[in-house]
Formats: sequence, C-alpha cells, structure tokens
Amino acid sequence: MAEVQRVFIAAGLSADVRQWLRKARALLEERVPSGCVRWTDPSGIHITLKFLGEIPARRAGEIPAVMDKAAQGLKPFTLAVEGLGCFPTTARPRVIWAGVRREPVLFDLQARLEEELERIGFPRERRAFSPHLTLGRVREGVPDNRLAEIGRAVETASVESAAGMDIGEMCLFKSVLRPGGAEYAVLHRARFSG
Repeated sequence: MAEVQRVFIAAGLSADVRQWLRKARALLEERVPSGCVRWTDPSGIHITLKFLGEIPARRAGEIPAVMDKAAQGLKPFTLAVEGLGCFPTTARPRVIWAGVRREPVLFDLQARLEEELERIGFPRERRAFSPHLTLGRVREGVPDNRLAEIGRAVETASVESAAGMDIGEMCLFKSVLRPGGAEYAVLHRARFSG
C-alpha cells in the first residue's frame, strides 16, 4: 500500500501572537464550563490556507512547486489577530477561534493557492476562506444549556488586539496525530520575496 501523509498549507505565527493566544485561552478556560472544550496548544496553531488531508506521499511531493508558483511576486505582509468568536455561531458553538484581520493580500494568496492546486487535481474548498486561529473545539454531547454558556463566555470575553505579525512565507506541514495531540513537521517553505 502506498504511503499516505496528512498535510496542509499554512502560515506560521510570531512569538508575540502565540503569547496573546495563551492569554486568550487562559481567560476563556476560566469562563467556559469545565470539561466542555478540548483546548488547542498555542504552539501548534497556524493560519491554515489549505487543508489537503490524507494524500499519497507522491502527491505531497507535487505541492512544493505549486506553492512556489503561488508565492511568486508576493511581498511579505503584516496581519493582526483580533477578537474571539465561534463556528458556526455563538448560539451553537463547535469551534472557538481568534480572528485574523481581513487583509486583501491574505485572500489573494489563498485564492492563488486554490487555483494552482486545482490545476494539479486538488478540488477547491467549497466554503469561503475564513482565516482564523482555532483555540478549542467543543466536545461532542455537550448539553444545550452548556453550549449557551460557552457562547456567552466567548461573546463577553474582553481581550486586547494582538500585535501585528509579519508573514514572509507559507509552509507545507505534515501532521501526525498522536494521543497527546498532533505533531507537525515542515516539508517545504515558500518564501515571499516580491
């Protein structure tokens, strides 16, 4: 059987933003009912541009050239993290996230990536791109009254805007799921040098 890799393309975060995520998570952990959310380790959080899932390793080998092409001519840019929210809504939270300011260059990068990946046979994402940083996932079976408490906790949490962070590359990550959480390895870096 052919080797399979679980891969995604993402931009990394600065140390300042990771520290901000730690503070935001700690604040939410105090406010959200205990045991209702699986919290994400901030050291493993990225701005995901494209999740490709489990694919044959030979297909993963085709992706670096596509990433390099999508990165051509792009200049490094700055993003800011701001605000907290939930998917799909705070009334029925499943994912708790920190927002990423909607910068046109980030959407341009993601669209270029989708286009180039589609050319080599990877289907486009059906949902609109919504850049975010996942802080936690609500556990299955949490009762409705607890879901409402989680949503209120997120809506009323007061956090300051994070410092901006410079984005100068995107990375192809390999993800290995372990009992203690996912482990990531960078397979390729596509730098922005335009």
